[in-house]
Amino acid sequence: MTDRHPLGLRPTKIVAVHVNYRSRAAERGRTPPVPSYFLNPPSTLPWDGADLVRPQGCRRMVYEGEIAAVLGKRTRGVTPENALDHVAGFVAANDAGVLDLREVDRGSNLRSKGQDGFTPLGSVMIGATHNDPAELVLRSYVNGERVLSR
Repeated sequence: MTDRHPLGLRPTKIVAVHVNYRSRAAERGRTPPVPSYFLNPPSTLPWDGADLVRPQGCRRMVYEGEIAAVLGKRTRGVTPENALDHVAGFVAANDAGVLDLREVDRGSNLRSKGQDGFTPLGSVMIGATHNDPAELVLRSYVNGERVLSR
């Protein structure tokens, strides 16, 4: 195992946003007034192309196709107007989770979404300077069949 992701990433943390798109908010019947966040450990990235492994005894595993913003430099206290200056690029991501563990996590998502390999990323990163994030389109496929579109 190497200490780098195939894209050359060496993350210190992975920040994820709860209910961060309209169709998920509609599913839940509410749109939060402000986003809430949780952390995934860097070990959720599958190193060396390893497969995502379903935990033993898991009955309810889910996925969400997402667009990940990869920050290119240390970021703190950034204004919304300057946020894109800190983004190195965007990459397709899969946010896997085990619903069996959601209740025991009580909102932390550590066990339900923090398992090794549970944040697979695509192999191509689109540079932030060439794209408006609002124009990015995400499509998710399972076994070649389109299952989700934004």
